[in-house]
Amino acid sequence: MARFTVTVETELPAEEAWRRLFDLRAHTRAIPLTTLRGEVLTADGLRAGSRFVARTAVGPVGFDDRMVVDEIVPPQSGGAGSTRIRKEGNVVRGQIDVVVAPTAGGSRVEWEQVIRVRPLPALLDPVVALVARLAYATTIRRLLRG
Repeated sequence: MARFTVTVETELPAEEAWRRLFDLRAHTRAIPLTTLRGEVLTADGLRAGSRFVARTAVGPVGFDDRMVVDEIVPPQSGGAGSTRIRKEGNVVRGQIDVVVAPTAGGSRVEWEQVIRVRPLPALLDPVVALVARLAYATTIRRLLRG
């Protein structure tokens, strides 16, 4: 499995950074060729057990990235928030751990992910990690900018 971490500092307070990261409707605008759908797509509505799907496609050719929230604790009262999201699709599997913590100048987002892309061989894990880290860093920054 490929592993990577993205750390982004922002001037946004932790609560606002969290809201922007987990407003899943914004992911559709921020991630090319991808549409998110699910029963709950807002940061304040996500709970342990919430499920959503990111469909990435060009025309009829694509795949579904199925995800479920295992744990979620939004930041509040100046404290950090954290979540664990499990990827359980046929093409993409793995886990995302996110911590949004307040800092003196705003907040810090730490996004750690383990990802397995089928049918790619494990030999390509370093390439998958590099490409995924770059793509997620770009997306996280877009989401934080609003």
